[in-house]
Amino acid sequence: MQYVQDSFDAGTVVAACLSPGILGQLEPVLRRLLAGQQLFVKQLDGTYKPKGCALGLARSFEFSDLHAPAPRSQG
Repeated sequence: MQYVQDSFDAGTVVAACLSPGILGQLEPVLRRLLAGQQLFVKQLDGTYKPKGCALGLARSFEFSDLHAPAPRSQG
């Protein structure tokens, strides 16, 4: 497994899937909503929140919780 370092700045939007272990810890409804590729925004504290989190999800995710994060392409 290759270690990828978090070099994104706060406010950066990244596309990623949640790692299977983290996804499995979520409640069934959230698991279905957050399965597959999502957009996450890096917060000032270094954690990531799903972009447009209209559900009021209080949970933030660590960089290590994201699988294959990549900057969202502009365009």
